[in-house]
Amino acid sequence: MKKLFLLFLPLLINAQDVPIGYWKDYQSYTSASYIAEADNKIYCVTNGGLFYINKEDNTINRISKVTGLSDVGIKQVAYSKELLITIITYENCNIDLLKENSIINISDIKHKDISGLKSINNITVKGGIAYLSTTFGLVLVDLEKEEIKDTYTIEKNGSILEINDCAIIYNLQILAATSLGLYVGSISSILNDPNNWLLYGGEMSAVNVIRNDNIGCVLYSDNQESYLEVFYPPEFNMPLSTDPGLKKITYTNGVLHKLYEDSLVLTNNGSNAIASITDEKIINTNYSISDSDNTMWLADSITGLLKFKNYEYQESFIPEGPARNDVYSLEFAENKLYQCHGGHANFGLNALINDGASIKDEYDDWENYDFYTLGNARDILEVAVRNETEYYASWYDGITEIKDGKLITKHGYSNTNGVLDTAYYSNNRIRISDLKFDNDGNLWGLSSEVNHPLFVKTKNGEWYSFTMHQSQVDLFFDDLLIDSYNQKWGILGRGAGVFVYSHNNTIENFTDDQYKLLNTNVGNGNLPSLQTYSIAEDLNGEIWVGTDKGIGIFYNPSSVFSGGNFDAQQILIQEEDYGQYLLSEEKVKCITIDGANRKWIGTEKSGVFLLSEEGSEEILHFTAENSPLFSNNIIDIAISSKNGEVFIGTKKGLISYRSDATKGASTQGKTHVFPNPVRESYSGPIAIKGLVSDANIKITDIDGNLVFEGFAKGGQALWNGKNKNGERASTGVYLVFSTDINGIEKTVSKILFIH
Repeated sequence: MKKLFLLFLPLLINAQDVPIGYWKDYQSYTSASYIAEADNKIYCVTNGGLFYINKEDNTINRISKVTGLSDVGIKQVAYSKELLITIITYENCNIDLLKENSIINISDIKHKDISGLKSINNITVKGGIAYLSTTFGLVLVDLEKEEIKDTYTIEKNGSILEINDCAIIYNLQILAATSLGLYVGSISSILNDPNNWLLYGGEMSAVNVIRNDNIGCVLYSDNQESYLEVFYPPEFNMPLSTDPGLKKITYTNGVLHKLYEDSLVLTNNGSNAIASITDEKIINTNYSISDSDNTMWLADSITGLLKFKNYEYQESFIPEGPARNDVYSLEFAENKLYQCHGGHANFGLNALINDGASIKDEYDDWENYDFYTLGNARDILEVAVRNETEYYASWYDGITEIKDGKLITKHGYSNTNGVLDTAYYSNNRIRISDLKFDNDGNLWGLSSEVNHPLFVKTKNGEWYSFTMHQSQVDLFFDDLLIDSYNQKWGILGRGAGVFVYSHNNTIENFTDDQYKLLNTNVGNGNLPSLQTYSIAEDLNGEIWVGTDKGIGIFYNPSSVFSGGNFDAQQILIQEEDYGQYLLSEEKVKCITIDGANRKWIGTEKSGVFLLSEEGSEEILHFTAENSPLFSNNIIDIAISSKNGEVFIGTKKGLISYRSDATKGASTQGKTHVFPNPVRESYSGPIAIKGLVSDANIKITDIDGNLVFEGFAKGGQALWNGKNKNGERASTGVYLVFSTDINGIEKTVSKILFIH
């Protein structure tokens, strides 16, 4: 058992105001699945995330690993009114107890080796015990002792039955809704003996069971029809009644909810209706409750948490976030973050994802582009942006052009003179893997399974394509990079290495074009492996390539076609008496360069590494075990050039870390200090951003006495708030001076500091 501190952070804090070294989650909250009431809170589980509504002020509050939870992938939440404890269960069977301002983690089930499916299906709280209905039995958690108390299994013909739900009668009997009917056990008997559980009724799957003050209800299903049994304890012999379309029953605060495909019926005794709601919003409802104020709350699969008052819809609650947690790629462009949701199975079958892309602006407002907004394009893999015009690469439908949220056109075979060709086996499938603008405003891209895979849309709107004389069969491409020499680098899919293409700055003239396919051979690339996944150019013009055997660096990319030595090299890391190549045991999924020319490396199994400029020093290493990171499988990383926020796309969603480096300005302009003023309660780093690259910084008091001197990381410098003696600075106004590489000094900021 592990005890953690619960940190509540306000939801609507601007991304640029997140302190350096802090994390922020950007999970999807659109699809709600579960609800629970806790005092003045309404908890809502969505897409594996969790938030609650404060009923007093209607504010939305997120809870995640960033605020102290021990895991990701939340499945259910329940509340003990007697003990004031919130119970959270996860998809991996981990358990958190929220108790006052702390979190108690109970990971016994998560770590227990259980054959077959392991899942917690429901939570029932009674008398200080949380009864967890699971695929392998009924687990009892003692909420006061914060430990697993017991486990009950129910068997049929030697096989353990899955328990979907349970209810408690007068603290005398437990009703267990199992995959083969309703079982009853007496609490006074030894219930960890399967023989002490008795079957009542037939062996039909019992989906839900509830118990109120007077009656009980069991929902059965045979996959074709649903049945409802209403009984009066201690008798269990009431006949089943067909209840077509009934998919869920819940009972809260004296009201029984009967949820159908297209309606919600509320009763107080299982048969006599209080109200029947047929609002169109019911269609996507997964769960519903009535709270202590007789307000109705619905978990909707599309529009989050819905509030009904007097059985009429009032409003919906959805924390800002992307349309879904799936990340294929991230791009930060023109002060916006673009999260593309599409995908494919190793360049084969389409994922057929209709949620195209989610876009976050600098105020943390999100806009989501779906299948229809994108002109019926699915599986969006990448985006390129220039002058607020966005081009989306679809692995199925070519390129969609968007301006101000409106469809301009879809680029395909017919309106590009055949440049965007269809895959050789299809007359309509155009598989675009990546798009990039060059410095002249020409849009370049890669198309798979065609004879001319590299193409360009010039700034004048003309289309051209280029061949590399490869068979179009199984010719797949991933990332595209345009380097400082205007050479095009591309990753070939399915372990085919890397290509480099030079059109010698004459797009219309193909006769002098050159290309090379790079592999693991000396003199022809010397890649660490043909399985390449990522490519990036750093601020020195060096090309970093990520493979399944670490990183290869092309220090002389301009020599690829000159006949000189251009082969990739690996960085040798010395560990005691042994040496090994940098990250040689890792599959490097992404490489992103920050404003200080440091390398942010995302791996498949080991999380995120921050390496020094030359790659020889490990500055940071974040994993799901030592940080709020959602998963160690990193898909992509993008960095805000404005404030250094590092967006990390993981297998389980998007999260960010506020870094200490930003992109440096070419000339010294307006700077920004955060926080300013520095309150007496603040002890973290003070950031001065908007500086010229690697500027020398001096901070003095108003009398000109030097307090601090250092250098910017990219375009941002940090001050710890202490003077040269290591003591917290005195209250007063401090001046910030910046000196560029030419020795020109300017006063760039003032800081109000409170001791």
